Amino acid sequence: MINTILNKLKNSKNNQTNTSNKKIGIYPGCCFQGADEHNYDLILDFLEKMDVEGVLLERAACCGGGVIDESNKIVTYALNARNIAMAEKEGVDLYTPCNTCYMVIAKSKIALDNDPELKAKVNKVLADEDLEYKGTATIYHTLNFLRDFVGLDTYKTKISRPLEGLKVAPYYGCHVLSPEEISLDDPENPTLLKEILEPCGVEIVEGYQDENTCCGHHAGFTNPDIRQKLANKPLDGAAEAGADVLVTPCPLCHKSMDEVGENEPVLQLVQIINVACGISSEKSHWDLNKKKVGMSFS
Repeated sequence: MINTILNKLKNSKNNQTNTSNKKIGIYPGCCFQGADEHNYDLILDFLEKMDVEGVLLERAACCGGGVIDESNKIVTYALNARNIAMAEKEGVDLYTPCNTCYMVIAKSKIALDNDPELKAKVNKVLADEDLEYKGTATIYHTLNFLRDFVGLDTYKTKISRPLEGLKVAPYYGCHVLSPEEISLDDPENPTLLKEILEPCGVEIVEGYQDENTCCGHHAGFTNPDIRQKLANKPLDGAAEAGADVLVTPCPLCHKSMDEVGENEPVLQLVQIINVACGISSEKSHWDLNKKKVGMSFS
């Protein structure tokens, strides 16, 4: 799988007309694997439209998803120190679109940066791979990547095709608004996702029922029924409020809702942005969603 992704990255570089000096390290988490491999295509197209070169951190490992953390925090810290150290060795920051990966990696960075003894202990382990965690890399999710790395004003200039007539319900999902130490926006009154969607020309549907609830993705491993109930709640709320589609920045939220939802279609934020930047809805993989969006763009 990683060889397939590497080939795509090489082909992307060969075809790239990007003259920007900006680079970002792409963390290949679980949401780029197997049946979700197409998510990597979305990220490559997204970064190219933002004039940023993606540097694949090809030896990075699973962040642990918060599961390892429950039984052994030091393993989580070492695992993610290694992931961050790979970005630092390449001289780039680390970017992941996944809410859970962002939370786990960002929490690990905070712990390491505030505990010199822990940092030294972890670096002894990393020395076996000629790696060192320094704490210089910033951890980016799509939301703060657009706000702080690209800049919202610059981002707005990339939009070439406003998606007029499309009613969108924004859905943050968990782990980018809490816990407080890694929150990317005001947890009580978040506005960043709306600020990112508005330049795409869509109509924003806010205040719908259950917009701030969890999609239930992680609950699905132990209780699929609970997952289905949780995933359907915001989808039903968005549909009742008149939205054409629910949009989330998180690939895991997208996967959970698209698999179990009954009515309302759901798209990833980068799928919307790519189309608003001129890429076709087919190339942005709208067609792979189980519930089809009522509009398409060539």
